[in-house]
Amino acid sequence: MKNWKLALLGAAVLAAVVFAIGASSTASKRYRMVVNSIIRIEERSAQLDTRSIQAERAMGDLARQLNDVIEETQNQSRELDLRLRTIHSTTREPDLRGSAEFVSMQRIPDEPFLPVSMTRIGPDEFLVVNYRDVYLFNISRREATLIQLDMPVPVWSPTAVHYSAFYDRVFIANYTGKDVLIAEILRDAGKVTLKLTERLTHDEGIEGPEGIQVSRGGRFMAVADYDGGALSVFERINDAWVYRWKKPVESSHGVAIIGDHVYGSGKTIAKFHIDTGEEVARVSKIGEQPILFASCISEDMKTGELIGSDTMAGRVFTLTKDLELKESFGVNGPTHVNLSMPYCAYRDGDDIYVLSTYQDRIIKIGREGTHSFEFGGPRWEYVSVPSAYRNNTDMWRGTLITDSPGYSMFGLTVRPSYGSLQASDGTALLMPVRRELPENRWLFYVTTIASYGDWIAVAANSAPVVLVYNRKTGALGSVETGEWDCWASASSILCPSRHYSVEELAAKTKMIEAEPPPSDVQAYLAQAVKRDVSLIDYWRAWRETID
Repeated sequence: MKNWKLALLGAAVLAAVVFAIGASSTASKRYRMVVNSIIRIEERSAQLDTRSIQAERAMGDLARQLNDVIEETQNQSRELDLRLRTIHSTTREPDLRGSAEFVSMQRIPDEPFLPVSMTRIGPDEFLVVNYRDVYLFNISRREATLIQLDMPVPVWSPTAVHYSAFYDRVFIANYTGKDVLIAEILRDAGKVTLKLTERLTHDEGIEGPEGIQVSRGGRFMAVADYDGGALSVFERINDAWVYRWKKPVESSHGVAIIGDHVYGSGKTIAKFHIDTGEEVARVSKIGEQPILFASCISEDMKTGELIGSDTMAGRVFTLTKDLELKESFGVNGPTHVNLSMPYCAYRDGDDIYVLSTYQDRIIKIGREGTHSFEFGGPRWEYVSVPSAYRNNTDMWRGTLITDSPGYSMFGLTVRPSYGSLQASDGTALLMPVRRELPENRWLFYVTTIASYGDWIAVAANSAPVVLVYNRKTGALGSVETGEWDCWASASSILCPSRHYSVEELAAKTKMIEAEPPPSDVQAYLAQAVKRDVSLIDYWRAWRETID
């Protein structure tokens, strides 16, 4: 456009010269020819200038349209990438069984090991906790040694453990103790103990801690406060931990600090600015699957992003720092081709460590293959084809196990769920709590149902007890197997050492004695519809209607 303006200026100067010539000889033909030429040049210049403006406008419109197309393509690409990641995560399962490596350890009689959290403290050494104790696990020696705290605390319930290299201290989330314990690792003649150096309590920020993390530079400490339903952050100032803020995270259990952000996990996964507590992002799904209970999240030490687990779904996942799914694998189920409520997962270099809690094992998945470190005797040896029991990763719809037959119970059709049986009328029959069945102090988590003849058997991976019901008489009872990680399959209950037929279990069942039902049975049953109610209380009320 500037060239046309220069042309017009040149034409004007030339016209002035010509006009001067014309003044001395007005009859000159040359004068008229030059003037006409100048006029034509000016007209053409004006036309070209107009076209140039129109062309610029058209180019602007095209640029805006192109940007819209690019943005739409990028959005479609992100959606496609998410779908491909989801497909990838359900088709490329790593070997979860691997080679069994049996760990020598001092066991509590008739108790499972149940690892829920661990932290590396040396090239071959980890600390592992299980709500009861702290163990030193030497992975090269295949040994696990019980470690003692050097002094008593009001309540001892170590739920999560984190080693801070900056402080050279071990930070322990002491759940029912309602505190955070900080300890120094002492070594004397091969014996390891924990020397308590600090005990932190806080009425608002530490009500029942289940997760703990300290920033690498030592400034911040983040606590997953399960009982408080929140993520709490403390700052180190003048050698003391000062409470800064807390934000809601339902069923808060996992925590990770990466750079300027802190992540909390439970029923959702949330990202916050660590300085201010401002929420940056929150998701209720991992890819296309809903989060059931993300019990663990930590920094992926290979990528600097995130790795964690959903214990209810039996799923291990990796995420970007923006909480987008990268990969996932695993599901709860029988035999070691599946997992059984993995409470946590970590990546250290090229190796992924999965704590498959109710299988009593820690799985190391790396370039050299899979090693299954097993804190108990041989298991599932009687199963000839373990791979036949591999479950689908999309077996859950909310808390309901989708691919399960229905069974008649208490006049309802029920299917197995998490901690309950889901009835066809929307009622959730909650499985017995601790001590509600004779001599049982364990909770029922992932339930499954087997049947034979008139009998139904309800097992859970988390309890050494099976609930037994007679569909003909309405009688209800329980029987001990003495084993954890048991699963129903058709007419049998599969446990790690052997399978039990429903008929065999029914013959050993101790029936629950009848107790007074609710005063108004019909009103109780009507009000129970689409609500969460005790299975045993419901049974007692329903039993009155058939006697």
